[in-house]
Amino acid sequence: MAHTSGRPATRSQRSAVMRRQILEATIASLVDKGYGGTTTLEVQQRAGISRGALLHHYSSRTELIVAAVEHLMRERITGLQRVTEPPPDEDRLAWAVRTLWNVFEGGLFSASLELWLAARNDPGLRAVLLPQERLFGAAAHEWAAGLFGPSASHPRFALCLGVLLDAMRGAAARRVLGSPSSDEQLLTEWTLMAEQFLGTPSA
Repeated sequence: MAHTSGRPATRSQRSAVMRRQILEATIASLVDKGYGGTTTLEVQQRAGISRGALLHHYSSRTELIVAAVEHLMRERITGLQRVTEPPPDEDRLAWAVRTLWNVFEGGLFSASLELWLAARNDPGLRAVLLPQERLFGAAAHEWAAGLFGPSASHPRFALCLGVLLDAMRGAAARRVLGSPSSDEQLLTEWTLMAEQFLGTPSA
């Protein structure tokens, strides 16, 4: 008889669902409570599970945070892959800059920001975070090259992309901290900057 309860059919599937539930609760806690406030008790309560269930999957806060870092990077890369809108026939550079900026929307960036700040004084976290950030950086570069199209073949594209990403991280961090900013003004300036780097008009 076919399995029809809607629950995962095997123990390994149920375990995978539980781990994802725990990791998503961890990311939500990082956004709401920060790195210091993301305790195993906080995660347990957010996930709605018992202490034993949490410890069965992650025996310590360190193990949980390591798994959360890896999960967060996978989610960020998946977020890039969800952008399937075809590029416009005109103003491709402006569209690419705007689409790139969209990466910094939402809780995934906020959680990443918490981890970056915490890693400054936590060598163990930094050691875990750096290789994951490199993976994300490689995926983001490949994705961005697709956004910019022919402009990505320009010899200064990598430099241009790096400057854009750094500027966008700073603007997004300021927004997280509650400092107002004009997205449209920023997008206009970033597009002009990209044109200067790449010698490509946006029209």
